[in-house]
Amino acid sequence: MKTFSTFATFAGSLMLAAAPLAAQDPATSAAPRPEMSEAEQAGVQQAVDLGWLVYSYDQAAWHGTDAMLEDLPDARERGVAGWIVNDIADGWETVFYRPAKAGGFEAVWAGVYDGRKVIRRTTYTAGERALVSGEVALVQANELLRTQHPTRCSASPFNTVVFPTGKPDGGLYAYLLTPQEKTGEFPFGGHHRFEIVGGQIKDSRKFTNSCLTMPTANEAGKRPEALSLSHLLDPTPTEIHVFSVYAADLPVFVMTTGNDRVWAVEVSGGKPRIRLIR
Repeated sequence: MKTFSTFATFAGSLMLAAAPLAAQDPATSAAPRPEMSEAEQAGVQQAVDLGWLVYSYDQAAWHGTDAMLEDLPDARERGVAGWIVNDIADGWETVFYRPAKAGGFEAVWAGVYDGRKVIRRTTYTAGERALVSGEVALVQANELLRTQHPTRCSASPFNTVVFPTGKPDGGLYAYLLTPQEKTGEFPFGGHHRFEIVGGQIKDSRKFTNSCLTMPTANEAGKRPEALSLSHLLDPTPTEIHVFSVYAADLPVFVMTTGNDRVWAVEVSGGKPRIRLIR
């Protein structure tokens, strides 16, 4: 599992009157530097790690789908039933599969995404590559997701992301993500996570209480420097905030209302980072 360590850098107090929110220079701020508790550090690390994975798997599926359709415009006629994404040494492998005549599932096409582009493509003949047990578990998780009907915040179908939790029980995290439907708007609501162990849903959660769409450009097409929002359900930002920073290509200031904290969620040097601001 590809993860990142957080950066232990803290800014000074936050200028709440500004729009968008902007952090003061620590060198000129008289406010004491805030410190994270151990529980907050753990929550931030989990958000960074999982948010990066959600974004990476989602990007692999997106670019893999485009590449597959270039190679196989007759994918439906070939019986393609869905896709899974494998975390491999040099990127993420998107595998499009179909039911096999002998039972189970077999690969129809696979492409490896290295974080920038699809670097390898393979089309498989019938019976050439059967999916192994770990891949079948991903397929079954996708099938299980289709039976869930949480709150939707768009007319379009959910995007799905599934990957191993890394826990000893061999479980999977499976996400239903509200897709972006309009240029200049990004959905922060309508995202859900399920934890699947042994083919059964062990736990599930929502990330907001209601639908929330944030503008990422005004009518003239001008983009803000950052977005800001309140978060009610957790004491720290979540993986959805990290995913959204990448997907919206904007930093996000998150105000966790339960503990009166303000956090900056951003990308630094290509890596995700969460800083405690106030």
